[in-house]
Amino acid sequence: FLCHLEQQDLSWSTLAPAAGEVRPAALEAAVNTAITQHGLQTGTRAAINHAFNVFLQGPSGVVRLIPVWPEHQAVMAQLPTTLSQDQRSVISRFLCHLEQQDLRWSALAPAAGEVRPAALEAAVNTAITQHGLNSGTRAAINHAFNMVLLGPSRR
Repeated sequence: FLCHLEQQDLSWSTLAPAAGEVRPAALEAAVNTAITQHGLQTGTRAAINHAFNVFLQGPSGVVRLIPVWPEHQAVMAQLPTTLSQDQRSVISRFLCHLEQQDLRWSALAPAAGEVRPAALEAAVNTAITQHGLNSGTRAAINHAFNMVLLGPSRR
């Protein structure tokens, strides 16, 4: 991608995300153009998302994300084998959301025996109501970790 930028007389510094910026429009447009019009690999977007902790989307709006922080990869590896692929997916997406917010699972996870940690419940509810995460996120986390997180309606 960097070589492509040079060929287009562009530089990374003009496209790089500002501190805390998770979806820089100019970078997203440059990456999408490079993929759709100049033949760069479709994995370029995912590689940039992974390397720079950004959330670039393709024209379809679909983004394949996996947690990149070792702590979150460990959480995924320890999920019960009884979880469905859909449940694993929404938990993975929630962990990616935490990374985009510069939050860690360990800061929100329940203490031993705790079934309704307030910080985690608030983070899940905010992720669903304000950031568009799947409404099944709460149920998947409850199932995976034997919790009783409640939604804003307290159900």
